[in-house]
Amino acid sequence: MAPRLSLFRFIIVSLLIFFSVWILKDKIDFEDQEGKRTHVLILSSWRSGSSFLGQIFNHHPNVFYIYEPARMVWVKFPNLKASVLHYPIRDLFRSLFTCDVSPLHEYLSRGGRYISDLPFWTESWALCSQPACKALNKNKEYDRPTCFQRCGYVPLKKMEESCEVHSHVVLKTVRILDLGPLVSLLEDANLDLRIIHLVRDPRAVALSRLRFKHLNDEDLIVVRENEEPQNKKSKPSVTQVMAKICEAQVAINNFSRRAGKALQGKYMMIRHEDLATEPLTVVDKVYKFTGLSLNKDLQKLVYNITHRHTQVQRGFMNFAEDSMKIVHKWRKDLNHKVVLEIQDVCHKAMEVFGYGQVRTLKEQHDLSLSVVNDVMTDK
Repeated sequence: MAPRLSLFRFIIVSLLIFFSVWILKDKIDFEDQEGKRTHVLILSSWRSGSSFLGQIFNHHPNVFYIYEPARMVWVKFPNLKASVLHYPIRDLFRSLFTCDVSPLHEYLSRGGRYISDLPFWTESWALCSQPACKALNKNKEYDRPTCFQRCGYVPLKKMEESCEVHSHVVLKTVRILDLGPLVSLLEDANLDLRIIHLVRDPRAVALSRLRFKHLNDEDLIVVRENEEPQNKKSKPSVTQVMAKICEAQVAINNFSRRAGKALQGKYMMIRHEDLATEPLTVVDKVYKFTGLSLNKDLQKLVYNITHRHTQVQRGFMNFAEDSMKIVHKWRKDLNHKVVLEIQDVCHKAMEVFGYGQVRTLKEQHDLSLSVVNDVMTDK
């Protein structure tokens, strides 16, 4: 019996050592992953294609993606101007980048008990898959309806767990009009922040804004010069709003240029038109900038979503369309008088980002006349 007992003890001790080493290795790997986590901020303006770019990141298996977290801050403080709101947004971003969801309790209804209290939560594949929820597998098709039905009443704390197992945290926002308040994020030793600045032809943005009727409250914050609540009653024109947006996009780009080496490898500017016409080339460049790789499945997805016109209710986004047609849509559909107004108030942005002007209605309709100049899409 004694030899058998000794053998049994040996086996037990060996198993204990094995599991101890395995747990320790897992902890070391996790800590190593934590030290290498990359943080990405997609910075753009309304109706500029940032949702499309965000979904390209969302479909990468290593990415934890959050759609428009800054909107919660604007909703909570609707009577403040954008420059004031930059600071609580910055603090919220810092927390989310480090997988801390505790500030969300101050912004969400019911104190943020469940993941479904988060606006647009089904836009994040990570919140629809393990460890947040078992409804979807990131190796299979993205399915919003299934996520909505099965993952809503998951405790908000699970959002932290999901964030922590991904190597990249990506936030998308259209509500930053100045890069200055974000400097502390770039200087934070706990963050490895990369900023992707997505711009679009102001005339195309104006057309999209005119057709999208849900931006009144947002527009009031954009054009507000002070914190006086009475400003809330006046509805700004699309030209007034575009003047502010164009000014902000130029200021962001100028800030990056003045920063020089401090932002080297941290800032990339891309144009919607380049993404639309050369999607695989631009996505590959963007992925490399953020330390991700473009696999064959993602290549196929990006190509298909930009080369067809079908209704896709469950997958990538709720539409798929020939992106080349979208680029030129404003030239046919936007009133020429509005085109001239936008060109006037946005002339500096058009010059900086490489958009040529049209002088007549004939030039506007002549698609053989290119209005998208060859410029560098990054710094």
